Amino acid sequence: MPAFKQLSAVAAGHQNPITPGGPELVRSQFGQPIAVADHAAGVIGQIGTLPAGTLPVVVYVRAPAALGAGFKASIGLSNADGSDFSADAADGGAAWIVDNDTGVAGGYVQLVPAAFGKVTPSQVDRKILLKITGAGTAAGIFGIDLVYANA
Repeated sequence: MPAFKQLSAVAAGHQNPITPGGPELVRSQFGQPIAVADHAAGVIGQIGTLPAGTLPVVVYVRAPAALGAGFKASIGLSNADGSDFSADAADGGAAWIVDNDTGVAGGYVQLVPAAFGKVTPSQVDRKILLKITGAGTAAGIFGIDLVYANA
């Protein structure tokens, strides 16, 4: 599958997720720059990380500016080689969010995917992938604010 033209801050090694120290909820913001050339179904890359020993609670999908008509994206945990979403039951069984269109006009949406209830804790950090499933037209940023807690 084709990759994004520019790495996210997490994939580039410039941003680490916050690890909770106790029972508190933690929110990490992750963003992926999207170039006009990235607007093709199947473009995929790491947008964030779910830290070891944590479980997702809620996710906010954000697109500060319109990415264009037709834009859709899916989000979920990575399979072992990072080429697509994990089908492992411990990772939610599939993509957490499928064909989200928040980026069409830009916006901020709160979601609690049903797959969150299926995720089980892991002893290792897990990559969160963003995959373009519908082509838009404009360059911009697509992001998620992931709220999670220790298991």
